[in-house]
Amino acid sequence: MAYEPSEGLFAGLALIPKTTITAAFRDQSKFQQLLTLAVTNLSGDNVLDAAGNATKNGMLKAVDLEGKPSDKIKAIYSDLAAASSAVLGARGTRGVPDKVYLTGNQWHTDVAAFKLKHVGMSDYNSSDVILRYGQTYVGVSLKKKPKSTAQSPTLINNAFSAYIKADGLEGAKDKIQKHRVRWFANVIKEACTKGGPLYGFASSPAMRSRKLSSLNPMTNDADAELLWNMKVARKKTDGTSENIFLINLKSAQDLADTNGVIKKGAKGKQDEFRKYVNEKLQSKGGTLNGLYQGFLDIMNEPKVKETLADTMLNRVLKLEMYDEFPLELWKNKEFEFLLCEGVGSVDNDLIPSVQTANTVTLSSIMIAIIRLKKKPTTITLNREETFKRNAAKVFFTLSKGDTPILQIELRYKGDFAAYPQFFAGMTKEFKALVKKPL
Repeated sequence: MAYEPSEGLFAGLALIPKTTITAAFRDQSKFQQLLTLAVTNLSGDNVLDAAGNATKNGMLKAVDLEGKPSDKIKAIYSDLAAASSAVLGARGTRGVPDKVYLTGNQWHTDVAAFKLKHVGMSDYNSSDVILRYGQTYVGVSLKKKPKSTAQSPTLINNAFSAYIKADGLEGAKDKIQKHRVRWFANVIKEACTKGGPLYGFASSPAMRSRKLSSLNPMTNDADAELLWNMKVARKKTDGTSENIFLINLKSAQDLADTNGVIKKGAKGKQDEFRKYVNEKLQSKGGTLNGLYQGFLDIMNEPKVKETLADTMLNRVLKLEMYDEFPLELWKNKEFEFLLCEGVGSVDNDLIPSVQTANTVTLSSIMIAIIRLKKKPTTITLNREETFKRNAAKVFFTLSKGDTPILQIELRYKGDFAAYPQFFAGMTKEFKALVKKPL
């Protein structure tokens, strides 16, 4: 697994008094000493990991300056600045915790009972670090950004398929699957026509009898499935080949000889087909791309919209976390969950700039959602974000009444045979509601 330096630094900084942390913001030498102290604490007995200390050791390696180039060292000091902001924000009026727990694939026995599998998520409790104050445990989902005006990082990154597997969405899942098969199959068909990047493949002796360009995937599901499921042999750098879905082929140049297509010295642009597919996924001229328009239409069907919205809100905002802990757990322990966005960075001279963290508790999020519970749900296209760039991505907004709650992004990360990735974060309007007094 990848180890995030800011999480390890947060754990070490959590054991340092506020006055020591804030004094380092005004003194470069003290700021560098702060890093040493944070790393010492991280390696010490008050920062706990599961047996074997795999997470702790990985984080210690990630924050070790030895042998790292200057840009990596600057990044670590920027993480120190952001983590310092986050520690003060997460601590609130509390002081230094008794213990700090790292989370990873395995959790320490003291906090293992708080690790939750729910709604198809193995990490429903997404705490990156847990602080212990007596019998109260504070789980912190940690994010960072360099300055207060920067865009907030998303809260979640999953495959979109995870959100359409919920009970009551079976029909929607089937419709979305059928739509995307048809759409991508049609892209393949168009690429196989004369002038397209796969025309040489479609007109090769091995493929000519299948008449790929004559198929009608948008109206004939059998044709769509034929194109969607088609695999080809791709050359690998070691001289061997592997079978991949045709939709994931980068260019006809990558086809292996086993396809009966390759011509020595064949012409063609590198990544020609991959670029072709990406361009098809773009939304231009104020018109939403056909794949994502189909998604949006299905998501807004009356029998789908409310269930899908509830699923998205629950997975992103962890609305059922407290209900999922066993009742026995509450008899001798308390658990609080919060989202904390540290704000800080350093300049090229490693001089820190640390700003106030953005911190919200799960309880305040739940209260805000209750306020909006009876409002009608809408899932709409965010036209400004979608059309301001020519990219193979789309932005939606999930709202209750007049209040936007989630900013949602769908985009592909290279595997077109899979579902797009789902990114989501809270809108500024919902953040304001969360902090609004009762």
